[in-house]
Amino acid sequence: MGKGRTEMKYFVALLMIGLSNYSYAFDRITLIPDGQISFQNPINYNAPFKKTYFSELEAGENLSQATVMLHGKDRENYRVALQLETSLSVNAEGPHLDLTEWKHCTTKWHRLKIADNHTVLLPNFDEVNVDCFPEVTHDEINAAVLAKGGEEWVRILNGEGWPEGYSPVDVSLSTARIKIEKLINTQWQVVTVINIAIPMGC
Repeated sequence: MGKGRTEMKYFVALLMIGLSNYSYAFDRITLIPDGQISFQNPINYNAPFKKTYFSELEAGENLSQATVMLHGKDRENYRVALQLETSLSVNAEGPHLDLTEWKHCTTKWHRLKIADNHTVLLPNFDEVNVDCFPEVTHDEINAAVLAKGGEEWVRILNGEGWPEGYSPVDVSLSTARIKIEKLINTQWQVVTVINIAIPMGC
């Protein structure tokens, strides 16, 4: 009797694992460059998927108008969305201090169309409205720069070596997020969110 119960529990456990794997029945996500100034090689994320990924592009690489491809089975019940985020940086004619852990403009999630071949074309990031960076005072920026970069960057922020009236402060794209969800029992559930850090100024 005890052996039968053990076998039944083992069977149920295997069944649950099988159902879990079937719930996310595609096995790979690939980001493919647009063929222009972009990352050199496709980026792959393989099943079993993590809830969140954190990747980083190199300087000069670009995610705008890249393609997201879903590989595997049961791809019809998925949807893909994009979110962009900007951050503030202080520039020093080449070197720059990026305040990526400070304040941001973060867009709403934009649903993207999935083509018949199960690919998604990311939009031209220049055409997405990211003009929502919160109003901040010079003192607030000064404090954030001091905490992140120290006195040297505070001097750069406050105009040391710059023409009168020039500000080295800039706001630009810092992160792109791709969210993939699956429809399960009438509810959309998050499969994974891919966070991609973009070199500031790209």
